[in-house]
Amino acid sequence: MVPKKFSDNHRINTLIENILDELCPFLEEQANEISQLTAIGKALGAGQDITVLLEMILSIAMRFTKADGGTLYLVNSDTRNLEFHVIHNTTLKLRQSGNRIELPNVPLYHENLTPNLSNVSSYVFHTGRVVNIKDVYRTKKFHFDGTKKFDTALGYRSKSMLVIPMKNHQDDIIGILQLINAKDIASSRIIAFSSDSQEKASALASQASVILTQQMLIYEMKELFEAFIEAIAVSIDAKSKHTGGHIQRVTQLSLMIAEKINQDITVFKDQMLSADQINELRIAALMHDTGKITTPDHIVGKSSRLETVCNRIDLVKTRWELFKTNHKLIAAQKKLALLEADPAKDKILQQIDSACEEHIHNLEKDLDFIIAINANKALLKPDELKRLEKISTKSFSINGKAISCLTPDEFENLSIPKGTLTLKEREVINNHAHLTEKILKKLPWPKNLANIPSIAGAHHEKLDGTGYPLGLDKNDLNLQARILAIADIFEALCAPDRPYKNPMSLSQTKEILYQMGEKGALDKDIIHIFFKSETHLDYARQYLCASQIDI
Repeated sequence: MVPKKFSDNHRINTLIENILDELCPFLEEQANEISQLTAIGKALGAGQDITVLLEMILSIAMRFTKADGGTLYLVNSDTRNLEFHVIHNTTLKLRQSGNRIELPNVPLYHENLTPNLSNVSSYVFHTGRVVNIKDVYRTKKFHFDGTKKFDTALGYRSKSMLVIPMKNHQDDIIGILQLINAKDIASSRIIAFSSDSQEKASALASQASVILTQQMLIYEMKELFEAFIEAIAVSIDAKSKHTGGHIQRVTQLSLMIAEKINQDITVFKDQMLSADQINELRIAALMHDTGKITTPDHIVGKSSRLETVCNRIDLVKTRWELFKTNHKLIAAQKKLALLEADPAKDKILQQIDSACEEHIHNLEKDLDFIIAINANKALLKPDELKRLEKISTKSFSINGKAISCLTPDEFENLSIPKGTLTLKEREVINNHAHLTEKILKKLPWPKNLANIPSIAGAHHEKLDGTGYPLGLDKNDLNLQARILAIADIFEALCAPDRPYKNPMSLSQTKEILYQMGEKGALDKDIIHIFFKSETHLDYARQYLCASQIDI
């Protein structure tokens, strides 16, 4: 290539060429560094996992400063330590992060709580100053016992060191960036870190600190969110001493089913749930009974037919004692009147006693029957209902006032066809599904979790439109909602801790779910995978009584 002529004057032309020869590489290097800074900003901004982000920060800093190795510490305010999070060393081919690092953390304070200024990284934390050391073996300002032990153990020689504080937007130091052994590219010699390298590394540390702070805040917000979700779920479970653990069990079962669906290569091969969708399902399952916050405790935990705030069987028993006492009193009054008229009528006295005993015996039989019906959650038989109706029509006069054996409300509760809940109470409980969706829709869910309210609120919907609260059908219910509905029903049918019904065996539960699937109420494909994969057995061994596992 013919050199470009800048001037007719040979000396001027040569001078310009020499300047360009020196300037062009410099400009190219500057342009390359600007390009790298742009790429670094994009790379750091895309970091999702904090550990990956920390490794990226250290790698970029080493490349920028031509360092052979480096360490990145994060501040732990609780333990007052600088914790090793990432270590890289090119010569030793060492790349460690997180729990794989076995080096001891750096204490920020001595035992007497005075600042630790003898360790260079701790010193930088307390002062906020950048420290640039030409040779760590020749400085007397800091102790490098740990560095020297590291060198001895691995046959390395640490020399130059650059230690930079990483500050967040509030000017708090959140980490320390430590770079070791700057290299001269031409000769591969270890040299001191230049002022230019120090400025670049400091700028990078500042940029990285902002992004790292954002990621840490996002992580902390996620942790807070998860803790809040768990706290709500635990609070709802704790609302009833009888159904504690229901939400946790439904959540685990839903995830177990989702895992099997993702492994299916037949029916669901084109419907695999993404990580976000599984997370939606998990949170929706944890929140699916949120509406029960508004459900009265005495309905949620109603374990007998007459139970409200208290078990009204005790009121019935007290009333029966009153009836029996009244019969005894009437009998005594009759006997007293008879004795006053004719003390010799023993036979009539015996008849009065016998009649009184018969009344009391009949009362006790009726009371025993009522006690049994009150505690019974099974289907009420027709003859039992007739006997209840007959008892409810009876009344006794006490002090001239007729007192019924059963109040209308007591009769209504005792005559519940099955279980312990009246239709009104059942409606109150069923309303929790509508309230769940209504409450959850008030929260500003991010885009990847936007379906949680509808999934959680649909856990009692059916594919044939017979569910509640909205009567949705298969066109309205996504895969997550279908999974949650099956998990909730399965857990409810065989749960050994429900106060209003007896637990079913595994075979009974399986039969009912299969029937609901065949009738189109539940997704029969999910039910088939659930039982074929024996997920129900894995669940049963963990949560059901041994007597229930009959298949």
